[in-house]
Amino acid sequence: MESVESYVRRYDLDSLLSADLVEALRPRTFGPGELIARAGDPSTSLLFLVEGRAKAYSRLENGMSVLASFFRPFDVLGEVELFGAERYTLSVEAIEASACLALPTALVKKAALRNGRFLAYLCGRLGSKLADRIVAESINLRYPVENRLASFLLASMDDEGRVLGTDDLGELADFIGASYRQLARVVRRFRAEGIMESTRGRIRVLDARRLEPLARDLYQRSGGSGKLIL
Repeated sequence: MESVESYVRRYDLDSLLSADLVEALRPRTFGPGELIARAGDPSTSLLFLVEGRAKAYSRLENGMSVLASFFRPFDVLGEVELFGAERYTLSVEAIEASACLALPTALVKKAALRNGRFLAYLCGRLGSKLADRIVAESINLRYPVENRLASFLLASMDDEGRVLGTDDLGELADFIGASYRQLARVVRRFRAEGIMESTRGRIRVLDARRLEPLARDLYQRSGGSGKLIL
């Protein structure tokens, strides 16, 4: 993990945050599989994702998990809860070593009232998240399993094609809103076509280019641009 000052320069955070908020930024690191935020826990911090990748999901009463989206730097976590809720609405889990810069929500609320640019930015993020959530909730109705699987694989694989976040086909089926039988059928096809392999519980993408026409960025967050957008 780099220094806070390095991340502030990389993402131009000092153009958005006042000097006192920059001073209040605190680094947090998370290992693969570690929760960055847990649904139902008090929302105490606004988090800027500056390194790594994470997935956001909701857990239903029957124990199933439904994928909402993936996050990449630069993105913001916790702004949905700032003004309308006191607890996190989704669980966010690091799928690789990740780093965030945290700001106490009490400071953020006060700053937003006197900093129009910061408030406008947060409102823009809320609008983007709402649009992404609407799309995510309609994916299971509009897209075949092969499209959902292709998008999940591309969004969660590392540079060597290894899929991060889960190697369990049952859990993966829950995430993308498919039955195990539906998913297994597509997995068999992808394996037969040399697109992916699944051995000893490990999933690996062999030919990402063939997944790209199917994926359509279904689970990609619109905000993970790698740069602060004002």
